[in-house]
Amino acid sequence: MNEAVQSLGYGLAALLFCAVICAICQMIKKLAYWFLHHEKPQSHNSHKKLL
Repeated sequence: MNEAVQSLGYGLAALLFCAVICAICQMIKKLAYWFLHHEKPQSHNSHKKLL
């Protein structure tokens, strides 16, 4: 019985590990999307000041 409980524990630990890895990947994906599509606000008057 002890081996079965230990095996179940290892299985649950593996599922938890996979869930954490998936959550981290989703967070990295959201951050990468935000960095790639984030537009910095630029003033239209800044071009006139340079001329």
